[in-house]
Amino acid sequence: MIVMTRAEYEDLIEDSGDIALIRQAEIDYPDAPGMLSDLASAVWAGELHPLAAWRKSVGLTQAELAAAAGLRPATVSDIESRKIDPRLSTLKALAKALKLGIEDITD
Repeated sequence: MIVMTRAEYEDLIEDSGDIALIRQAEIDYPDAPGMLSDLASAVWAGELHPLAAWRKSVGLTQAELAAAAGLRPATVSDIESRKIDPRLSTLKALAKALKLGIEDITD
């Protein structure tokens, strides 16, 4: 027999639902990269640009991502520091290089 509070039980149920969603996403999108929770938290807090978080998640430098997307490293830097609003073609190239959707790498 296990005894727990109602709040603990509800947390357990919520966690199991989250785990089921994660497992289904891994099945549906086996090649999609994952993001560490500290990077995701920084994005949600507005401290880190989503592009920077995903780039770091897959272990690329700005120069490596730029090369993979056919862009200049300064372009990646300027996007991540929010100095410029990139063109759609730039976002498409970056998203393709990261195997993500455009909506994943934009604010």
